[in-house]
Amino acid sequence: MYPSLCAKCKGARRLCGRPRCPILERIEAHLGLVERKRLDRVMFGSSPPSTLVGEKGYPLVFVGPNIPPALGDRAVIYESPRSWWGKLSLEELIRLRSSLIFSRFRVDVRRAYTSDKLLEATREIALSIKPVDTEVHFEKPPRPRIEFDGVIEPIGPAAKPRRLLVASSPVVPRKVDQLVYDEDVKVREALAELYVHGVSIYHMMRLLSLGMLGRRIDRRLVPTRWAITAVDSTIGDILLTKVRGFNELNEYRLYNSEYLGNRYVIIMAPGPWTFEMIEIWLPRSVWVKAEKPYIAVNYELHDGKPRVDEVDGGYYAMRSPVLEYLYRLKRQATVIAIREVTPNYYAPVGVWQVRESVRAALEKGYEKVEGLEQALIRVSKLIETPIEVIVKKSRILRRLMYQTKLRL
Repeated sequence: MYPSLCAKCKGARRLCGRPRCPILERIEAHLGLVERKRLDRVMFGSSPPSTLVGEKGYPLVFVGPNIPPALGDRAVIYESPRSWWGKLSLEELIRLRSSLIFSRFRVDVRRAYTSDKLLEATREIALSIKPVDTEVHFEKPPRPRIEFDGVIEPIGPAAKPRRLLVASSPVVPRKVDQLVYDEDVKVREALAELYVHGVSIYHMMRLLSLGMLGRRIDRRLVPTRWAITAVDSTIGDILLTKVRGFNELNEYRLYNSEYLGNRYVIIMAPGPWTFEMIEIWLPRSVWVKAEKPYIAVNYELHDGKPRVDEVDGGYYAMRSPVLEYLYRLKRQATVIAIREVTPNYYAPVGVWQVRESVRAALEKGYEKVEGLEQALIRVSKLIETPIEVIVKKSRILRRLMYQTKLRL
């Protein structure tokens, strides 16, 4: 039961009842990447921009910007998932994120309209699409550390700011400025408009997290972890309303990618919109210390409603780029998305790598296969897990196999 519990929890839900995940604590202690040097009380750097709203102590949570030891455009790399993919190793990502200083302070999530100067400065940073020069005066020097999470990127040293000064003008897209100040537009409508106008999904996550979207009566701060899943889910649902009206794909396609010890294989088959995520954590990978792999299966049918009780952020991070791709293709399809996590993924760096790995697989191009049997043969050569084990766990693959037999 223990390996299954850890893989379900991913260090976030505290299913074991402990105040902190022992696996994440072990990773932090083992890496020891943060130099044990004295950090200064005053820091000047450019937020990429990067902000964070925690969930511990909810509704009284930690909020603040992340600030790197870099100025101007050089700071972009500290919060740039799309440019990280395929270029930075796991070690490089961890070192990069460990040098960010989380300038955190407590805020009640229900006080979205508080006049707190620290919160106002954090929101000003979050609005921008380019790095924002920031000067921070801490009450005490930041404490060296690095924290890991299964959904958000690693978090570096943290300290409470006494003063937080925005020293350059944020660059704010016109549509973002319009919707932030429009307090009559619902969150879903605001996200749809931002998406149509090409605003980055990561920018939308910052805005939603800091309570800057939606109707005035509904606005509140949202923990970053929840905001990530909410944006992925909402954008996916919006796209699905269009995708379900398209013609069905008329061939079998296979896509794949690999990054940071994660393997992704996507099968697209003729049929109405159906989506299944099969997540496999191999033995000795970050959440599984047992000798057998842990396999989780989540799926939805044509109505777009997940058929399991608990769906984590990884499911929606995988689903949204698939729907983006089908929307551009003007087709709907039955999709099986497989993620196999190897022991090389020894520390979690967030669901961005799920989202960007699926996007990379789809953008790379596909291999056309003659049918489901050939697709499964190809899949078996791309992953370690025996295909028979996957078929036994899957709902949608078995349904496709049954339908194929009926046609013979």
